Amino acid sequence: MTEPVLEVRDLVKHYPVRNGLLRRSVNTVKAVDGVSLTLGRGQTLGLVGESGSGKSTLARVLVGIEPPTSGQVLVDGEDVASLSRAGRKQLRRDVQMVFQDPYTSLNPRMSVGEIVGEPFAIHGIDPAGGRRAAVGELLELVGLDPEHASRYPHQFSGGQRQRVGIARALALRPKILVCDEPVSALDVSVQGQVINLLEDLQAELGLSYLFVAHDLGVVRHIAHDVAVMYLGRIVEQGPEGEVYDGAQHPYTQALLSAVPVPDPSVRLVAPAPAVEPSPDGPSTDGPSPVEPSPVGGGAITLEGDPPSPVDPPSGCPFHTRCWLAPTVSEARTAPSARTAPSADRTDTGARPIPAVCETERPALVVRDGSGSVGSHAGSSHVAACHFARELVAPRVDA
Repeated sequence: MTEPVLEVRDLVKHYPVRNGLLRRSVNTVKAVDGVSLTLGRGQTLGLVGESGSGKSTLARVLVGIEPPTSGQVLVDGEDVASLSRAGRKQLRRDVQMVFQDPYTSLNPRMSVGEIVGEPFAIHGIDPAGGRRAAVGELLELVGLDPEHASRYPHQFSGGQRQRVGIARALALRPKILVCDEPVSALDVSVQGQVINLLEDLQAELGLSYLFVAHDLGVVRHIAHDVAVMYLGRIVEQGPEGEVYDGAQHPYTQALLSAVPVPDPSVRLVAPAPAVEPSPDGPSTDGPSPVEPSPVGGGAITLEGDPPSPVDPPSGCPFHTRCWLAPTVSEARTAPSARTAPSADRTDTGARPIPAVCETERPALVVRDGSGSVGSHAGSSHVAACHFARELVAPRVDA
């Protein structure tokens, strides 16, 4: 991996839940719960996950909009929490954000020229040639006509407004651009234009991106590395090719299987985990492997909604919705990870859940693709699942 420009170490962001006349704290929302990430210089890290998984909260903490509860954020090796007031002002120049909604993030009472030039005024910068010329160069850089600087946001299309937001973020020549779902509110054709613009700017200016998105196709197109987030935690992370072509966490596999495939002769299937034979012969009582999904499109279906971050499940946070856990017997748990002998719990759908999934939080470590901790020296593809296994062939001919 290239030299890191941004490092996140065990970052936590909790919000108190207050109630009563005295507004006392009665509970805690665990929005981000122990996240560690590394972003290489000139690279793009894609952050994916369902709504409510904590992606936007993490992005807001990284740019300083929200203070972290605990953990470290290092930019160029310097802990932002230890920075002086002047240092924090410099940090805001180095780390900028492109927001999701290209309309509400722009002041409707200000012209585009005023919006793009506002960072210069806030930081007391007088660009060579004057602010008007600098604003014109920024608008031209993102593909807009400098003569339109006197127009207002409502006079532009959605894609053009997002370009204005990107121009504003680039005004101070940042090192890191945090893009919080920058294309989710745009048409598909406009999405492609904005993504191509971001790639061109990265090649020209050497920018590093943390790219938050729901669309896994967009993330694969732009990202060098991918992190999958669920309920405030990273459950899988690694190089783009390894995560997409050899996903190991069942949540990542479910997300990938939900991506539409524009070919009616191709369908996705859930991988069938191998069940170790019993020395007493085959059993009719134990869990059986997952059969290929017969559902049209073959998507792996996740039952129910994500748990509340106010009261997350114990052990593995995904075990309440996991399609893989009911197929794995607790007998397959590594001896070092076993708890006191106990029967597997039966979930509400009459599905047995291995006790280790309920009692022990899986570590984000290298897996060997068969559910065991691997020994791949130097590998950066990690997954947090007791029974993580590769999705060997997600697409098969119908």
